[in-house]
Amino acid sequence: MTSLHLTQTLQRTVFTKKVQYGELNCIQVRHPFFSADLLLQGAHLLSFKPNDKNDWLWLSETAEFRKGVSVRGGIPVCWPWFGNVDKNPNNVQYFIQNPKSAPAHGFVRTVDWQLTKINESSDAVELTLEAPKVDSQVWTGGATAKIIFTFTLAELTVNLITLAGNHAVSFSQALHTYFPTSDINATRVQGFHGFKYVDALDDWSEKQQNGDIRFSEETDRIYTAGPLQTLVTPEQTLELSCNSNSAVVWNPWVEKSKRLSQFPHDAWQRMFCVESANALHDYVTLQPNESHSLTLSLRQR
Repeated sequence: MTSLHLTQTLQRTVFTKKVQYGELNCIQVRHPFFSADLLLQGAHLLSFKPNDKNDWLWLSETAEFRKGVSVRGGIPVCWPWFGNVDKNPNNVQYFIQNPKSAPAHGFVRTVDWQLTKINESSDAVELTLEAPKVDSQVWTGGATAKIIFTFTLAELTVNLITLAGNHAVSFSQALHTYFPTSDINATRVQGFHGFKYVDALDDWSEKQQNGDIRFSEETDRIYTAGPLQTLVTPEQTLELSCNSNSAVVWNPWVEKSKRLSQFPHDAWQRMFCVESANALHDYVTLQPNESHSLTLSLRQR
């Protein structure tokens, strides 16, 4: 969809329009049943709020909307690798050129995606975006990515689709979702009891989860994930379902918060991340022309 075609399409939409957030273009959805804000840079969902409900996503109060800079909060898209390059399996690293200069979490977070389709109805809005083609001097995987956001009163669905090119490719990825809470000490995540995880803060050692996940210190863990997690905060309970076999649970706590960009020093008390991912041993390998979907759905209990 060219810029002219996009402008003409948005002129015909009822619930969807393009606005400016600082230096960035934002697709703003204002439906009678819900609202959403989606940046074209990074295909980055900032907000989703069913009417008369709390926002399901957390956005930093000091978020900066600048070209080439990832925004803190919402759902950043990590692709075609997750985290630092050197923590990825060799099969994923193989396609990354100049690993020492490669950004953490891949390169699609800071480039403009193209909005290619808008579907509106009386009870839903669906937006489809495609990532720009990747410079082979950065990554030789040859795959392409698109993402589909579906909003309804009852559910938010995000579907990140990877299509392999004319050769096999391996990649890792994540939908790096930030959630809000009024009290991190009264927040817990259910659905991981008995599952193993790698503790990135303890020399990447493997451990096993007992009971609910609660937050009392800096947390950075990559879990073997089940299909359904329940996120309990004082304000709301969300059910997160995902088709991947790994998930990252993260909170920077006190000291790391002081070193993070776009992050108030006390914000660790008001947020946590549960990231639907294909990470570590759960990376994806596609044969030529095969596709893979990483899909998460959020519902309020």
